[in-house]
Amino acid sequence: RPIHDAVENDHLEIVRLLLSYGADPTLATYSGRTIVKMTHSELMETFLTEYLTDLQGRSVDDPGLYWDFYGSSVCDPKDESGFDILANPPSPGDEDEDGFSDVFEFEFSDEPPLPCYNIQVCLSQGPRNWLLLSDVVKRLKMSSRIFRCNFPNLEVVTITEAEFYKQTSLSQLFSCATDLEAFNPESKELLDLVEFTSELKTLLGSSLHWLHP
Repeated sequence: RPIHDAVENDHLEIVRLLLSYGADPTLATYSGRTIVKMTHSELMETFLTEYLTDLQGRSVDDPGLYWDFYGSSVCDPKDESGFDILANPPSPGDEDEDGFSDVFEFEFSDEPPLPCYNIQVCLSQGPRNWLLLSDVVKRLKMSSRIFRCNFPNLEVVTITEAEFYKQTSLSQLFSCATDLEAFNPESKELLDLVEFTSELKTLLGSSLHWLHP
């Protein structure tokens, strides 16, 4: 049998592989020899003995029943205890290394914010935040043509619905999957997107406020 040959030739990794695929370690040879009696090294004998003991079940007082786990600190020199975050806690008046203290940014709006999509529309630039033009003109109660005429400085791009669905569904910044149910992942229809800038944010009735703690 393959497991007998692997034990006799002291191929421990082959024995591990055969056992992982369901080889029976309790089978004896035709002459009655068990695999433990066929070992030629202490390492193989220890492995098979412990393996068979695990299969048969260990007694409560068996020292091999419990495993000892050690943290990474056992690998560090004793004179190096690491960084103590409580050794020098910052005071309320401390600032960061760049000279700025923490600032909290809040956005206020009288209406719920429109869905924002982080999408890459060209190869020369990375992903940016965009809104669907249809959502924007609906909120502003104007047509797409009037919006383009009144706000020519706001960038509007066109992307296929399939590409829009692909990028949005894979984006780690997009967490509302139900918003994608209205889109067809295989459609070649075109969608208009408008970049979500601070100007557009103000136009939609949102305001930013900063709080210095």
